[in-house]
Amino acid sequence: MHAPAFLRAILSTALFASLTTGCTRTPDAPTPADAVLANSTSTVTARADDAVFQAVALDIAQLDPTTAKRYGLDTQTPGALLLVTLRDADGNGLPPDDLVLTATANTLTDPPRALGLHHLQVDGLNDYVGVFAAQPPAQVQFHITAVRHGQRATLETGVSLYPR
Repeated sequence: MHAPAFLRAILSTALFASLTTGCTRTPDAPTPADAVLANSTSTVTARADDAVFQAVALDIAQLDPTTAKRYGLDTQTPGALLLVTLRDADGNGLPPDDLVLTATANTLTDPPRALGLHHLQVDGLNDYVGVFAAQPPAQVQFHITAVRHGQRATLETGVSLYPR
């Protein structure tokens, strides 16, 4: 079975980034996930043990071309992107250890469905992305549960999809 195009692009980006950058994270060179979170006003945060989870939901059609390309997404395909990051309180990378991360997604008119999250690691930072197909107009809701070292965190976020 072959990986979906967006996953292949994410993994290619991660490999390229890991080969062309050092092992330390510098504030003036944010990772793709950090840049997306920094530019979003709808980021939600939760803690579990020593981990800080941040999540943001974005309309794929509204992504800037650079971000869409980084995640291997076609902005002509309707849907929502969920991005979840795993960091410590200072924003540094944490190993996933015994991390169990699950997510569901739904529109307001449909029951929640399991959402596959794909792991992406760049410069020691762990990020997870999922794509939920939905036709606008729609309100997409995400529910994320993270368990790490026996500690649980839950996050909820959503995004409105509008016709072009």
